[in-house]
Amino acid sequence: MKTIKKKQNAQVVQDYFKNFQVGDVEGVLNSFHPNCYIVSVKEEERPKEQLHGIYRTREEAKQFLKNIVTLFDTKAFIVERVVEAEDNLVIAMGTFSHLVKSSGKLFNSNWVQFCIIEDEMIKEYRFYEDSAALIEASK
Repeated sequence: MKTIKKKQNAQVVQDYFKNFQVGDVEGVLNSFHPNCYIVSVKEEERPKEQLHGIYRTREEAKQFLKNIVTLFDTKAFIVERVVEAEDNLVIAMGTFSHLVKSSGKLFNSNWVQFCIIEDEMIKEYRFYEDSAALIEASK
């Protein structure tokens, strides 16, 4: 009988980024736990089309991805570091450059992402960026 090796927590997050970068939407969605909790920049309720706020469940994660591609044309997304911390926490950081579709301006930012891994999936996901730079690029 063959033993199935469990993914390391950092590998779960690295696979999420890999799927995102090649446009594998199904792979990205499957990275999320069915009962995930996603916070994009601010932990508050949001209108459906608004990017920043709370998303619950893998089903709502589809809306999260839709909001990203509706608002931005990503020019660069660089993952500089993915590290495992204690208690199933994985921290990732990097930089990105998005073209804001509504203004035609570039939104450049450092970012940091915190993920709690459960059952080899992202159970909790928190993403932070320079929201002041987004406001400026959206004018």
